[in-house]
Amino acid sequence: MTFMISRRTDRRRLLLLALLTGGLILGCGGDTGSEGQGGRAAGAPGRGGPGGAGFGGEKTAAVPVEVATVEEGRIASTLSTHGTLEAEAEVDLVSRIAGPIVELRAEEGMEVRSGQLLARIDPREVAAQLEVSRVKLAEAQNDFDRTQRLLDSNLVSRELYDSSASALDSARAEHARNEIQVGYTEIKAPFSGLIVRRYIKDAENISTNQALFRLSDFDPLLCSIRVPERELPRLQVGQLASLTVEAYGSKSFEARVIRISPVVEAESGTVKVTLEAAPQGQLRPGMFASVALELEAREGALIIPKVALSLDSIGDTVFVAKDGAAERREITVGFRDGQRLEVLEGLQRGEEVVVLGQDGLADGTPIQVLSASGEIVGTPAQSATSGDEGRGGSGPPRFEGGEMTPEQLEAIKERMRSRGLSEAQIEERLKNLREGGGPPGRSR
Repeated sequence: MTFMISRRTDRRRLLLLALLTGGLILGCGGDTGSEGQGGRAAGAPGRGGPGGAGFGGEKTAAVPVEVATVEEGRIASTLSTHGTLEAEAEVDLVSRIAGPIVELRAEEGMEVRSGQLLARIDPREVAAQLEVSRVKLAEAQNDFDRTQRLLDSNLVSRELYDSSASALDSARAEHARNEIQVGYTEIKAPFSGLIVRRYIKDAENISTNQALFRLSDFDPLLCSIRVPERELPRLQVGQLASLTVEAYGSKSFEARVIRISPVVEAESGTVKVTLEAAPQGQLRPGMFASVALELEAREGALIIPKVALSLDSIGDTVFVAKDGAAERREITVGFRDGQRLEVLEGLQRGEEVVVLGQDGLADGTPIQVLSASGEIVGTPAQSATSGDEGRGGSGPPRFEGGEMTPEQLEAIKERMRSRGLSEAQIEERLKNLREGGGPPGRSR
């Protein structure tokens, strides 16, 4: 299934920036009433002043966000690997006799049928040899017939008759061989396919066993992959997989398992698995493919986009849009499939999770939901006031030294990588979080 999430266009980025900027001006600007343009009256509670910490009683601006609905669908546990596409039927056609090329009928890129004439070698020499063998065969036949009549009359010995019979058999074999040689002068396609390479030129004098053409059948294409030994119990013929190649970006091509090697390679601890893919007129042998092999699938799973995960949490956390505010939820994640993930606990079908703008949110932060076109939908909650409460409650956890295990740290980094952050950006963000400052750009 596919989530309808709008693309982050420049127009919508500008709109988000404008809304955020306007909100900050609203939250931080002074009262222009009795105090005039000069700001807040002396002694009035202010930001960081005597009236309280943080926002000092001011209203918090709603944060513009995008959301996606929690839906049910099919999701699979996949194994990511890679392989090279190859044609199952691909051969080099070679010459069985020597001689000059007198006719060339095939070029690279041409589709040919089984039995179609591709080229012709000058047949005159082998045709002459065939005629000589035909004459010899006729003579041997006459000699044998005469000897047989004489043997019936007891005029020749049995040895002479046997010698005549052997000469006849030899002449027949020679004639058959020459007939085959004449057939070799016509180069024909052994199966239907595509001429992917032509090695010869017209009028070229070729030798025996010289390569003439390479013929390939692109449908189907095969892709051999290596699967770790531990996954062997979950492998079976007919399993589905998807392929992507650099030439067609994120477009996915369906494939399925057709063969599983009966042995495990001791050196690598892997099993060779062969996939069959339909080329759809686009895939070519030799392409390097990224493969996602389905090991186990679930129907009716709760699914959200992977981008909904908050980057700044030790665990798997999302923000749910509820009554105009962000509600922080800890979730339990199941299968991950490309840009989607399964939610085992923490969400219900139909709830809306924030997929854009969640990096600056905390539990209870007022939000303004944007539509796919970038327009505001819904009504934000009444903003809270003063200090941490001005942000609606508790924010993301501070990462003090030693609080995170290596596994938790790696999980956070992986979430950030999936969102396109570079290693340098990830380290800068983690450093900021450890210092208690939150994500880059958030006020401390």
